[in-house]
Amino acid sequence: MPAYEYRCRVCHVSFEVRRGISSDTSAPTPCPAGHQETSRIFSAVAVSRGAAAPAMAAAPAGGGGGGACCGGGCCG
Repeated sequence: MPAYEYRCRVCHVSFEVRRGISSDTSAPTPCPAGHQETSRIFSAVAVSRGAAAPAMAAAPAGGGGGGACCGGGCCG
């Protein structure tokens, strides 16, 4: 369930509300103090697939050794 962030225009408190994707996110959402004058804050979300995945795929196979790093494949 996604979380939507709001900010109260009266008391300047930021708060989060979890709603289903199909629910009306433009519906009025009161702040914890009960004020109805709130606005939704749009924030960026960083998503990373991870930098280690391509490096691990490029490591030589069967490097032998059995060391602590990648089974010894990256240690010459």
